[in-house]
Amino acid sequence: MPESCFALCEAPANGVQPELKIFHHSCALKMDEGPCKAMKDRFYFDVDTRRCERFDYGGCQGNANNFETLEECEEMCMVKPDKNPCHLDEEPGPCRGLVPRYFFNHAKGFCERFFYGGCFGNANNFRTKEECQAKCHRKQPHSMAPTVNTSIPEPRKSPAAAHRPELCFSPIDKGTCSDSLRRYIYNSKRNKCQIFRYSGCGGNNNNFTSKRQCMKTCMK
Repeated sequence: MPESCFALCEAPANGVQPELKIFHHSCALKMDEGPCKAMKDRFYFDVDTRRCERFDYGGCQGNANNFETLEECEEMCMVKPDKNPCHLDEEPGPCRGLVPRYFFNHAKGFCERFFYGGCFGNANNFRTKEECQAKCHRKQPHSMAPTVNTSIPEPRKSPAAAHRPELCFSPIDKGTCSDSLRRYIYNSKRNKCQIFRYSGCGGNNNNFTSKRQCMKTCMK
């Protein structure tokens, strides 16, 4: 449970749960520099300030609340009207309330009821079924934010796909070591670059140190 959750998630006396909205549940994780000694500029989402803040990353391990740029942090964590959360999984959050809410089940294609804990979770969280349906039934993108084009459902069949390097169609391969390095992989089924955790050795060439590098190589 995030360290600040005890302070932020306590329900007030009237029983109404506080709304602490983040786009993705990993943004609620406590800042973690990791055990190594490098001094790398990174950004994390601070649940207390509700902003992305800079920190010094040690270079290994840590957690998923760790972004190379301010823009990546805000894309993943900030809730904005133009970002569609309907592809996100059900996420009750770490707190212990039982608040009836609705989320869009992208696998089934309709809105379902679930119990929200009262804090964090993610943006696929609606007070009413009608609100969920209005947001998600008409558009169901898979991207984390609107900056990534997902209009081609089967990129392998598109003309552009034929010009992509073969490495872009390699499956995710975390490798054989035990580290946890933040990398990007091109997902050919969803036509997007997404984060994965690389073990530090082995794997394949569908492995990029930045989202920009991934997009430049595979989304030309």
